[in-house]
Amino acid sequence: MPCISDNSVTPLDALVVLTSLDADVGYHINRDVRPPLGIYNTSLSRVLNKLVKCCTKLEEYFKLSNNIDGLSVGDDLKDEVLDYIELALYSAAEHVDDIGLIASGFFEDTKKYKKSKPAKKLNEEVKELKSFISASINSIKHQQSRIRMYSVDISHNRKLLCLHGYFIEGVHNGTVGPNKIFHGKDNKIFSITSLVWEIICFILNTSRSLSVFLSTVCNIELKEHKQVGCESLNKAIIAAARLPLYSFDDSHPFSKTRLVINTSDVTLLNSSLYGSISYKWSNSNDMQFFRDRLGFVGDGVTKSFEFAKPISLGLQHWT
Repeated sequence: MPCISDNSVTPLDALVVLTSLDADVGYHINRDVRPPLGIYNTSLSRVLNKLVKCCTKLEEYFKLSNNIDGLSVGDDLKDEVLDYIELALYSAAEHVDDIGLIASGFFEDTKKYKKSKPAKKLNEEVKELKSFISASINSIKHQQSRIRMYSVDISHNRKLLCLHGYFIEGVHNGTVGPNKIFHGKDNKIFSITSLVWEIICFILNTSRSLSVFLSTVCNIELKEHKQVGCESLNKAIIAAARLPLYSFDDSHPFSKTRLVINTSDVTLLNSSLYGSISYKWSNSNDMQFFRDRLGFVGDGVTKSFEFAKPISLGLQHWT
């Protein structure tokens, strides 16, 4: 159960272990790559900085209007949100490669690395953890797909707001719509804020797996760990917590990963957005749906489009 709080040890277990290692442990420098801690810090910075920018732009987009009509002036901002989503996904996929680079560098050659039981266990766990991110990237890279935005006006407990989701575009029998392979029959629209948390939980969980590998291979004991923090992770979590917490047809990552956030400066979490950690959803069952909008972009040729809608909406409650 990762915990973010003031002056606390980072929940990134691998960062704690890597900070305890000497920079020259392993064969990384001989292979002309950064020391393990350098690889990990650089990789984290790339992913988390993209997430913070994505969340900042998304918060601005939420505040632009509480209904679809008011979003028309924010098309450039919407495009920035989608660009940072894609960049965050690519950075998360590259983080997998960086974990492999760290792990393999503790072995003299590839053969010994592949035979290592701790390495096999690490790779199996990372493969499972990266499945959603890998599927997203594969759809974007190999099928000329793009990320498109979906927005819907709702009323909850007499509060009007506009929620934003996304789908990865695909083409089937000449019709452009949600990618059939990635989305399937009953998962047309996913929540953008869920995706942000998906990447954060991916970072946390892969860090735990890498930590176990490192502790086993390098014989690091808990008592040797140093007190370290990670400001970039804290910033990403705060930026994400300022956004409304909900899911559409996706399974929210908090169903598998529990995260505790404690801070003495509560103003950092206050975005005034309904559904965020500082302005939580009420328990009211009063819910109404109004207009929605899909963000297709014409290609000058295609004339057939699938106007998909989410099957479900789940308001996730901070406790």
